[in-house]
Amino acid sequence: MNDVIPLVIFAVVAVVILVNLYNVLGRKVGFRADEKAATPKTEESMELGARAERAVEGPRLPNLENLKTRDANFNEINFLEKARETYEQVVVAFHKGELDAVKDKLSDKVMTSFSQAVQARTAPPANTLSFVDTPKTDIDTIEFKEDVAQIRVRFLSELVYEDPMPAATPELVETAVVETPAPTVEPVKKTRAKKVEPKVERPAKVEPFVPHKTYKRTAEYWTFQKGLKSPNTPWLLTKVEAAKA
Repeated sequence: MNDVIPLVIFAVVAVVILVNLYNVLGRKVGFRADEKAATPKTEESMELGARAERAVEGPRLPNLENLKTRDANFNEINFLEKARETYEQVVVAFHKGELDAVKDKLSDKVMTSFSQAVQARTAPPANTLSFVDTPKTDIDTIEFKEDVAQIRVRFLSELVYEDPMPAATPELVETAVVETPAPTVEPVKKTRAKKVEPKVERPAKVEPFVPHKTYKRTAEYWTFQKGLKSPNTPWLLTKVEAAKA
């Protein structure tokens, strides 16, 4: 009995100590503010994060907001799309020498320069021109000259020049007339007739035509200009210069 009493006292003291420790330290429920739950990164979340970083870090074009203020209808995405279409149409028209189809997109100075270059050709181009892929476009600078806005756009493209299929030409076959002496008459001998196999002429093998293609990469700056006094004034091409790829 004397041995049991100390054990009971010791157990009571241990319980009291544990209860006090529990009240002081408390229980860990959930996570603290500095302990964030780990979430698996998906490709979509990584891509969104990269876009957000580019949006924050990417520099804004100088004068872009000023242009939007002075021209309420301006939108950089729509502008680049129209500029790319103009670029493709003008390049093809200049190659063909058919500038009248795009003269409403060119300033008088550029139209005169292009027309002189076309007239200086000794012959129209025999090959055809097309784009390998959609040209890459981006706005380089935005400037103002009083009530005129100027946007310089950089174009990166790859062109292909393809030779046309040659026209079919009839083959000229020369026949020679050979004079042969009159045949001599010999006594008829009884011979066994031989079976003559008909001669079959096989048509000549025609190789398929493989057009010759030449590829060329270009990098150019095109400057478009618009007057801001009237909202319906179109953007016109006023300058073309080489750029670095």
